[in-house]
Amino acid sequence: MELSKMKDKVIVFKRTFQAPRALVFEAFTKPEHVKNWWPPKPYTMPVCTMDLKVGGAWHYVFRSPEGQEHPCDAIYEVVEPPAKLVMTQAVPMPDGKPFFKIRQTITFEEKDGATALTFEVRILEANPGSEPFLGGMEQGTNMTLDNLAEYLAGKK
Repeated sequence: MELSKMKDKVIVFKRTFQAPRALVFEAFTKPEHVKNWWPPKPYTMPVCTMDLKVGGAWHYVFRSPEGQEHPCDAIYEVVEPPAKLVMTQAVPMPDGKPFFKIRQTITFEEKDGATALTFEVRILEANPGSEPFLGGMEQGTNMTLDNLAEYLAGKK
């Protein structure tokens, strides 16, 4: 997709997980859970720290099978356990400027013992070179949510 058309693009994902809302929220907010499902396969997450409060930071690093590391930082804008999270996430270029910046709004709704999740991603900033990453965001987020479903199934 053309760079100029990416800014302000919104992608919405909806999933229902067969797990209680409190557990799904915890899976999004505790490093010991997030490390197990957030990275796209076959990446790992050797670093994951979370300061779960408004203005708090989430810092993590993806590591490729070849050993390349990809850091990412997010700032929490809304933290309403166990119903909602909003965070702005920036992926830095080598010069420290954002490669791209997104806002993620995640809502958790309990429905008959399951959790209906809505995951909205808004592209706030897209800089040259970010097109392949942002173009693959839909596929990558679906993969991540598939990982979460597998992870939660093992927590029952």
